[in-house]
Amino acid sequence: MKKPDFTRYLDYGELTETLQNIVKDNENLAKMYSIGKTYEGRDIWAVEITNFAKGVPEKKPGMYIDGNHHAGEVTGSAVCLYTIWYLLSNYGKDPFVTRLVDDRTWYILPRISADGAEVFLHTPMTLRSSTREYPPRDNDDGLNPEDIDGDGWILQMRVEDPDGDFKVSTKDDRLMVRREPWDKEGPFYKIYPEGIIKNWDGGEIKMAQPKWGLDLNRNYPAFWEPDNVQRGAGPYPLSEPETRSVANFILAHPNIAGAMSYHTTMGAILRPACTRPDSKLPAVDVVLYKTIGQKGTDLTGYPHVSTYEDYTFDKSNPLKGVFMDWLYEHLGIITFSTELWDASVRAGNKLFDRAGRSAEESQLNLLKWNDRELAGQGFVRWRKFNHPQLGEVEIGGWKSKFVLTNPPPQFLEGECHKNCMFTLYHAACLPEVHIEKTKVEKLAEDLYKVSVVVSNKGYKPTSGSQQAVIAGKAKTVTVEISHDDKVSLITGKAKTDVGHLPGLSGRARGRGGWMAASAGDNRKELEWVVKAKKGSRVDVTVSSERAGTDTAALVLE
Repeated sequence: MKKPDFTRYLDYGELTETLQNIVKDNENLAKMYSIGKTYEGRDIWAVEITNFAKGVPEKKPGMYIDGNHHAGEVTGSAVCLYTIWYLLSNYGKDPFVTRLVDDRTWYILPRISADGAEVFLHTPMTLRSSTREYPPRDNDDGLNPEDIDGDGWILQMRVEDPDGDFKVSTKDDRLMVRREPWDKEGPFYKIYPEGIIKNWDGGEIKMAQPKWGLDLNRNYPAFWEPDNVQRGAGPYPLSEPETRSVANFILAHPNIAGAMSYHTTMGAILRPACTRPDSKLPAVDVVLYKTIGQKGTDLTGYPHVSTYEDYTFDKSNPLKGVFMDWLYEHLGIITFSTELWDASVRAGNKLFDRAGRSAEESQLNLLKWNDRELAGQGFVRWRKFNHPQLGEVEIGGWKSKFVLTNPPPQFLEGECHKNCMFTLYHAACLPEVHIEKTKVEKLAEDLYKVSVVVSNKGYKPTSGSQQAVIAGKAKTVTVEISHDDKVSLITGKAKTDVGHLPGLSGRARGRGGWMAASAGDNRKELEWVVKAKKGSRVDVTVSSERAGTDTAALVLE
């Protein structure tokens, strides 16, 4: 299998062809299919990975991954592609990977916003998600972003103006900083996106209403609010074909017990909840999140944080309609959403440093990093340009697409690898039912006692989370004994509901970081008495919607 090129970002056609070739080379372990169509009619591809010879995919614990809910966050697609390649190329070589493919089913959707990503990759434009024009505009009067100098980038324009609110930094002439109230000596500038002003009367320059106002990651049902409350939310939950297709896919695969949704940019592992603090979540779920999240921090260097507590600045206006919240709050699926790429942190700035380092210091650090790591190529120095409406302006600024929003190509594979590793370890934590012990005891002629011990050998509980129980989305574990007509069940039920089995996460109890004791038990013992001839066989199967199945065949002798 040929390794994809992880030093460049693939467009839709290239990504489709690459996925098709990978699946063709691994037909025993992977298949590819469309889960729906985008607004413009492109297929939303899913790659399903498991050892098809070792069980029905839907009867194994499922791990869901997606990327590119947001059009310009194409690093997420690359990490998804890398994960597909890594799982398949290491199967049969790496025991850890081999087990994860044998015993799990992976559902990987590399690119949700396929239409928007094409605009992002093939034009100078940027957009949040879908290319559907929303909300409808009466006109496009005002400043419309456009590559007016033809260099392939939409940068910034600075226009000298005595009333301007920006000035050139005295520490680096590339950097524009806010004018202080006492600054009287210019020059001062107004800063605008590079573009053309439609129907301008020569007065105040106002931004045109955005052409593309949808945010697919605000269009999910959890705590959805309309656009006047939550920008980008769309007309109603799941109004968009992309989000509707993803939601239908998730609901059609109730074996999914863990999820990762990739975004950019910041360098942090976000987790639920988006609308409430940890104190309002089930305590056992917070332990799950913190334990798995810490492994993510160890592997990626990114902090794992509560979206509400650490990421949301204005607690009175939390994020609504977020995919991650829908998965956890409504379905009880433990989900992380990693904000990939951390240029600012690499430059020496501190994450969430809202009251510390000044904006000027942070930008100076970024410029130094750009000079050191990119030979200065990530920032376009200000240059004069004769604007058709404004006259002489200067155009310059960050090439944000592949410096700040996404990593420069030489950093891409490293970003892919470490984040793939975190997802693999998350998948290793999924619940997994197991028949631990079996015993057949002869009681009398043609009379036998059959005993089994079933357990959950995963880290998560068989419910997937306590929130799944609260939301009514967690089916309990069942144990069933089956046999042919020559075997009669004397005592015990043919099918027994044993409730939920805690995983390792629900058994350890401690305070202050010290292990105090082991609590609870992840095992259940069951017995049956059957009447049968010596040499007859019975099958015992333990089943869980999110924790898979296991079967033992017992010969009566």
